[in-house]
Amino acid sequence: MHTVSLFPAGALDPVEDRADQALLAIRRLLEAGHPLVVAYSGGKDSSMVAALALHAALEHRAAGGNPLAVVTTGDTLVESPEVAEHYRNELSRMRKFGSRHGIRIITRIVEPAMAATFQVKVLSGRALPSFPGTHGDCSSDLKILPQRAFRRSLFRSLADEGLAEPVTLLGTRFVESTRRNLAMRQRGESAIRPARNQDGDLVLSPVCDWQDDDIWEGIALYGGGARPSYSDFEDMRRIYAHAVGTSCAVVADAILEGAGSRRQGKCGARLGCHVCQMAEDKSLANMIEYDARYAYAAGLQRLNRFVRHTRFDWKRRHWVGRTIRGGFIKIQPDTYHPAMLRELVRYMLQLDYDEQCRAERAGERPKFELLPLDLLIAVDALQSLNGLARPFSVWADWRDIRLRGLRYDIPEVPQIPQSTVPAARFLHVGKEWDDTAAPAEWSGLRDPYLESFTADSSCGPALQATANGRVVWALPTAQQFSVDAEAALLIAEFEVDRLLEAHDAGIAPGQVTASYRWYAQYGCLTLSHAQRAEHDEIARRTAYKDRLGLTLEYDVDQLCARAVSFDCLPPEGRLAWKQAAIPQQSLF
Repeated sequence: MHTVSLFPAGALDPVEDRADQALLAIRRLLEAGHPLVVAYSGGKDSSMVAALALHAALEHRAAGGNPLAVVTTGDTLVESPEVAEHYRNELSRMRKFGSRHGIRIITRIVEPAMAATFQVKVLSGRALPSFPGTHGDCSSDLKILPQRAFRRSLFRSLADEGLAEPVTLLGTRFVESTRRNLAMRQRGESAIRPARNQDGDLVLSPVCDWQDDDIWEGIALYGGGARPSYSDFEDMRRIYAHAVGTSCAVVADAILEGAGSRRQGKCGARLGCHVCQMAEDKSLANMIEYDARYAYAAGLQRLNRFVRHTRFDWKRRHWVGRTIRGGFIKIQPDTYHPAMLRELVRYMLQLDYDEQCRAERAGERPKFELLPLDLLIAVDALQSLNGLARPFSVWADWRDIRLRGLRYDIPEVPQIPQSTVPAARFLHVGKEWDDTAAPAEWSGLRDPYLESFTADSSCGPALQATANGRVVWALPTAQQFSVDAEAALLIAEFEVDRLLEAHDAGIAPGQVTASYRWYAQYGCLTLSHAQRAEHDEIARRTAYKDRLGLTLEYDVDQLCARAVSFDCLPPEGRLAWKQAAIPQQSLF
């Protein structure tokens, strides 16, 4: 076994010297009792850090220590399938390395909160994909915040074990970019001693002074068996090479380095999410073109192009505003129109089915699943809550694809030229969303039919008053919105036929939110603490919109014809909406 102290200074080549210096710094942490937390992405830098961390843990164990290493990575649920499969395989190899050498190694794949996923956020009508020139909060929602929450939970559990404060090992390097260099220096990052990051956590950057060539030589050093390693890194090298259509990972990395410097937004991933709109990431397209083994991902590329090419197609947007001012709502493109959402749901379900069929023929696991059961239910429920689809529409699409042989292939559409957002118009709706409802109508999180049948039993929904005095169902709450896994499986096993019958029977007046209420009553949905009152308000708003013909697949031209321009608003309306009279340059 290699031990740092056996090699006199200057006896090794520079890369081995650098590796020894990193090993020494990491071993000092272990000797001081600090658990190691490796921030791992599957790329070359984090792979190098993981190799160093596990080697240091091995040496510490050989010296009589009891090291602990936690390796954490993030799954955005829209990862490039090759990257997702790669880091899962590498994490498995790390666990086997730990078992083989008696080292405690914990691996975790951290996912975003369900409400923050691309699928739920976009398909529920709450947001658009992150396009260039917009807020671009996907990196924060899908990567940064979930990892931060995981680390806090992890650190609390380690403290409860009586362990010293963990130190997170990063793969950041000064030469990556000028912006990265400045940020690292401001944080005081070092390869020798831990520094505090903005969250107050201790971090060490063992390879911060390494050049690209040093990283690749270090990968070769460990991957080739010269030093103990959890991996040979062949898959990582393959992905780097094929991402630019070459056979050499080092050459490919240099090309990706240039492409990475042009990525937009806060995401620094070289091989980005397959739905990414912030940068035109061509890595997956290059892989598909380079080798037939990646042909399965062609549909994901078509989906990406469809979203990119339709960005400025304003007829595909939802024009009905949510905010009432002066008795009017704004009529202007915002998130996706219900018809566009239906298309996207169908395309994703079709891609999932095609991939499952391909995987079954090949005798392997599917490479991706865009709408697994929990996300399918979340989307179906929230589309109903927002009046974007008839109850149980997602299940109907699922049936049409899997049982009836219908196909929803993604079309190749021409790219719509960039244009400014159409001028806002305004529609009178009254001072409150439900001010035309009959006093006895329960248009929020209530169901008079259900409650009348269960009034004298304990089977009915429990009731609770909100802060504003409204009585609503006392749905279970937790830190964040979620779908109960057991309830979801029971629905899939026993209830789908009944849901499809309800969908096929058609929607009755006032029942546009029926599927949301059904899932809630079934015990399938858990809301965040703030969502009970919020979802009641949304349900009432949706019921009112439904009475006005502003839900489901409404006609945009007819809607605009019903609305008036800013100049035609009464004085109270013009005062309330004066900001909307300013010409908009937003690119949405």
